Amino acid sequence: MGDWELTRLTGSGARGPFETLVERHERLLRFLILRRAAHLLRFADLEEIIDETWCTVLRRTLAGDFPASVRFTSWLTGICLNVLKQRPLRPEGGLPVFKAEDGSTQSVDLPGDAESPLDAANRAELLVALRDCLSERTERELRVYQLVYVEGMTKVDAAKELDCSEAYVRQKLLPRLHQALVRCLARKGFRDVSAADVV
Repeated sequence: MGDWELTRLTGSGARGPFETLVERHERLLRFLILRRAAHLLRFADLEEIIDETWCTVLRRTLAGDFPASVRFTSWLTGICLNVLKQRPLRPEGGLPVFKAEDGSTQSVDLPGDAESPLDAANRAELLVALRDCLSERTERELRVYQLVYVEGMTKVDAAKELDCSEAYVRQKLLPRLHQALVRCLARKGFRDVSAADVV
């Protein structure tokens, strides 16, 4: 289920969908805060920032104030960054410093090669939207998508399987499918995708 669908269910009073959103994006928020905190924070309670972010998300969701035309992760990270901006600035340089449970302070170091959960979340969000867009296509288009991009068949072999010419698959069927998917994704807020992103 997509993030905006879960958001709408949350807005109607359901608790489970909101918990799913929190579980799905908790790592993203932690990563974002740790990456940005070095420039924005002097001292901070990581959990407090995350909780405040989710409280804002919930408050706006229950009020029906959410922009379903943009990516959910963009909206969520925007809220989190606004929460961070309301914190006191820290001196330039150094690592972010967080309060530990015992009241002491500690620096947080991040590995330079840490995979960005923002990229992973954006990719997952794109895949959910792509699945929805594919569900609107014809059986023949779904079949060619399955053969070429899932099973890895050549266009020649896919044409044989579909009982049509390779030129039809290459010049008509796939380009038309790509254009339809790009248009559908643009309607869902993915305006910067190309045909290469949908395969």
